[in-house]
Amino acid sequence: MRVTVARSWSLKAHNEDAVGCRADGAWVVDGASALEAGPHVEGLPGAAWVSSLASRYLGNVDWDGMTLPEVLADLIGHLVERGRRAGLTEAGTSRSSGFPTAAISLVRRRADVLDMCLLGDAPVVFAGAGPTVFTDPQYDTVEQELLSTVRADLDRGDSPATAYGRIHAILLDHRARRNTEAGSWILGDVPEAARHARSLSVPLSGVGDVLICSDGFGRLVEPFGLVDGYGALLAAVRAGAAEHLVARLREAELADPDRVRYPRFGVSDDASVLHAVLEPVGQAKGTTTGTRAAVPLQ
Repeated sequence: MRVTVARSWSLKAHNEDAVGCRADGAWVVDGASALEAGPHVEGLPGAAWVSSLASRYLGNVDWDGMTLPEVLADLIGHLVERGRRAGLTEAGTSRSSGFPTAAISLVRRRADVLDMCLLGDAPVVFAGAGPTVFTDPQYDTVEQELLSTVRADLDRGDSPATAYGRIHAILLDHRARRNTEAGSWILGDVPEAARHARSLSVPLSGVGDVLICSDGFGRLVEPFGLVDGYGALLAAVRAGAAEHLVARLREAELADPDRVRYPRFGVSDDASVLHAVLEPVGQAKGTTTGTRAAVPLQ
C-alpha cells in the first residue's frame, strides 16, 4: 500500500479529524463536533481528543490475525480505559451519554484482498476495474433528510437562524440515541458498536487505488458540486489536486456563510483525505510505513 496523500485541513483551533497510515493499512477518523459546549478532555475538545487518540492507537496496535471489527472493538476498549483515566468515570457504562464520538473508516491490505471497516459517514472509494463507493448504510440518508427540512423552512421564508434553530433539538435527540438500539452506531465507548460496522473485503487484481475521506472533504461532491461524483473526486486527488480542491471548497463555504444556498450543518468543516495506490503483490515500491498525523491548516 503506497500512500500518496494523507492530509487534513481545519479552520478550528483544534482539528477534530485525524488521518493515519501504516505499511498495510490506512484510516480517517472524523470526530463529531459538540452540539453544545462541554468540558475538554486532556486539554482538547472531545471530538479532537477521540480522533487523535484513535489514530495513534491504530498506528501502534498489532492487528495480525484479527478482523477489522475485532480491531475496532479493541480500539473502543482502549478509548474506554483512556477516558476513565482522563476523568470520564462513566465511560463504557449505560450512564455514559456524553462520551466523545467519531466516524471512522479503516482499510487494510492483505495480499490480494482489501479489507474495509466503516462506522459512520466517512466514505471509502475503491477503484479497480472502475470506481465503487462504499458507505455505512446507517448514515446514507440521515443528513439529507434533516437538511431537506431546513431547506423547506428556508423556502417558506424562515430566517436561517430560525430554520437551523428548529432542527437543533432533533440533532440533539439523534446524538442521544447513538450507540443504542434506538439509534445509529458510532465509534465511542460502547463495544457493541463494532458489531454494527460495515465490514467487507474486495479482491485485488492488477493496480488499483483507494480513497478515504471525511464528510467535510466529501462536501466537494455534496452539497457544493465542485466535483462530479466520488469517482471524479478520486481521480482529482490521484492527479495531485487535493490542496487545490480544499481551497475551492473553503471559498465556496465562506461565500455562503448563512448556509442558505447550500444547506449544511456548520459553515465550514474539517476536511480530510487519504489516497493509496494498491499495487500487485511483489511489485509494490516505496511502501509507506508508520503513521502520519493529521496536519491542520490554520
